[in-house]
This record gives sequence, structure tokens and C-alpha cells, in this order.
Amino acid sequence: MVTDFKRASSVDEAVALARDGYVYLAGGTQVNNTPFKKWGRAVERVVSIDRLGLTGIESKGDAVFVGALTTLQDVADSTAVPGALVEAAWFIPTRSVRNIATIGGNVGASRPDSYIVPALIALGATAEVVGGAGGTAAPEEVPVEQYVSDGRDDLILRFRVPLPGAGVSVRAVKESRSHVALPVVSAAVRIAVDGGAITDAVIAAGCVAPRTVRLGTVESALVAGDFAHAASLGRESGKLEEAIAASIDPKPNILGSTAFKRHVNSVVIADTIRRCIGEATA
Repeated sequence: MVTDFKRASSVDEAVALARDGYVYLAGGTQVNNTPFKKWGRAVERVVSIDRLGLTGIESKGDAVFVGALTTLQDVADSTAVPGALVEAAWFIPTRSVRNIATIGGNVGASRPDSYIVPALIALGATAEVVGGAGGTAAPEEVPVEQYVSDGRDDLILRFRVPLPGAGVSVRAVKESRSHVALPVVSAAVRIAVDGGAITDAVIAAGCVAPRTVRLGTVESALVAGDFAHAASLGRESGKLEEAIAASIDPKPNILGSTAFKRHVNSVVIADTIRRCIGEATA
């Protein structure tokens, strides 16, 4: 339960309050959860950052810059944002939540079932942040993957999202029992192909660990050509599914057993990899 609320008038003020124990309040859909899932306890002191002007989507060269307080509805409606991130934003099942939730708040909360985090990692996005543990308020650019894996709580100002080039396909995917149910699968895949060979692979999976993780062994095997033959990529061989299943260890809960989650994730992610390969080589 929130017992102390402040509204920052500047980034420096927000950072100073955060160092005094206040939690950044963006859209509020995550911090207002009791308990806040990132820490497993309720948030009592918050500092609203809604007056800091951290909104907007802007294309610059080979990237798109997205303000941290840009709502997920604005991301979903954008024609400038890469398709995988648009897909991920539309996975949020209701417009009312998309109109409140922000992209920065979603990443800052670092939920393991986030739709946004896997998409940003697959796209190679970075976050411009301030107020890190080093004590400096100077902006710093860090990969979203590092921000999440390190459990950071710096103030996010905006994201730089590279645009996929030729021969690159990026896709986000989810699987749940209904469109409003919590997901069993939340993942994103990037595949780059040059001369018929896979030159780069990123597989970011939520729902299988306390935070979104990369399936590095599968990525390396794809680039090494271990699944290069058509028979290996076809569902009939099952090799790709087996490799994915062996690299994850989801915990059982009300959504399903470990075996069920491992099976569903392996099938859905493998199909997404095949789709990306097909699009990248088209």
C-alpha cells in the first residue's frame, strides 16, 4: 500500500528521491500490484515521473527512439516501431491497460512473463538510464538484456530500438489459455541469414526463469549449422524442440507443470525460429 506519494519536477529530483528509498511510478499497473512482483513486497513510497516529458516515438537513421513513458497503446499503434515490438504491445489483452502501462514501467518491473522485454532483447535495444549504483546522474546507455539480467532499478529515460536490416527477421510470440490469461510462453526470436547461412540468432524467453533469459546454447547451435538441414528444421525430426526443451527449466505453478511448460515452450519457440528463418531467407 502506497503511504507516501511525491511528484518529481525534474530528473535530478526523481533520482534523489529514488536514492532515498522511493520507487519510480510510471503507468502504475505494476507498482500498484500488491505485492510488487519484482521484490515480493508492497511498495509504500513512490515518486511519480509523469511530468518529466519522457514520452514520444522518433525515428533517427537506423533506429527508433521510444520515450520511457510512452504507453503500450502508442507503441501498438506506431508505424515507426519494429513489428516485433508492436506485436508484443498488442499481446497486452485490454486497451484500458495498454493506455495506462508504459514501456519503461514494463521493463523496470522486469516481470518474467513480460511480453515487451523479450522483444526488446531480440531487437538489440538499449536503454538510456540515469541514477545507477555508481552514484552519477549522467545518462548511461545499457542493453535492455543487461538491465534486466542485472536487476537494475535505474531511471529509464528512453529506449533505442534498432531497425532490422535486410536478411533479418524478428518475431514476438505468446501462448496462453485465453487472450486474458497469464502466458505460458512469452518469447522473441531474431534470425539473420546471409548467403543461405544463419549468421546471428537471438532467442529471448520469458516464463521459464525468474527473469527473461537468452537460450544461448540453441543460438550457438543455429549459427554453427547444427540445424542446417531441412529435415532438422522440420517438426518431424524434433531436434530443434529437443534442444530448446533441454535449455529451459520452468517452475510448476497453477499455469502448468514443468513438463507441460517445457513442451509448449519448445514447440512454440521452435515454430517461431522456423518462421524467422523462412522470412530472413525469402
